[in-house]
Amino acid sequence: MRRFLLFFSTLVVLFMTGCHTSHKATAHHSKNPKFIDDIYMDRHNKNSATQDGVDKKGKYVEKKHTEKGRGNSYADNDRTEVPKNLRDKYASILGVNKKEIINARLYKFIDEWMGVRHQIGGQDKNGIDCSGFSRKLYGEIFGVELIHSSSEQYDNSEHLKSIAQAKEGDLVFFRTSGKHVSHVGVYLMNDYFVHASTSQGVIISNLKEEYWQKHYVGAGRVPR
Repeated sequence: MRRFLLFFSTLVVLFMTGCHTSHKATAHHSKNPKFIDDIYMDRHNKNSATQDGVDKKGKYVEKKHTEKGRGNSYADNDRTEVPKNLRDKYASILGVNKKEIINARLYKFIDEWMGVRHQIGGQDKNGIDCSGFSRKLYGEIFGVELIHSSSEQYDNSEHLKSIAQAKEGDLVFFRTSGKHVSHVGVYLMNDYFVHASTSQGVIISNLKEEYWQKHYVGAGRVPR
């Protein structure tokens, strides 16, 4: 009987010791739980930023990619560096810092089309009109299909209150004849825009030029 009681007491002591050890181990691993892809959640820092894979409560969240873009540009996702010759050339034409010429695809496109003659209804480098040029540019650079008509492009854009709100890639409209919008260009920066003029073909002009000031209607932004 005494042997039995002694054996029983020994088992109880061992059991209690084992529970205590298990509890300590659990508490040790719960301070900073580790999740998928070596992601940790700091329980003690309420202001810690959400990490990939889990939020502050330990729930799965989709990773959000953020990229600091240019405030006055439709900067595309292609971060290809603009060739030095193009960057220098268009920074000089637009009167801006070279660092502001960042959309490689846009300026390569413009450079390839510069000087192409004007042709009503034209849609290629044999000849193109103003709305055909803006339509071609938007399709190839921004992946947006525009209507082949300057007045309809105007009607289907979000009108800006002033040119000061215009970003690189917005449309600028003019009334060169009649009562309706009859000419369109694509705004670049520093009051310059690229368009297919009837006299000089594809060219870069300035909104402050007397002719364009006289016929300017407004700027528009195409929903994207």
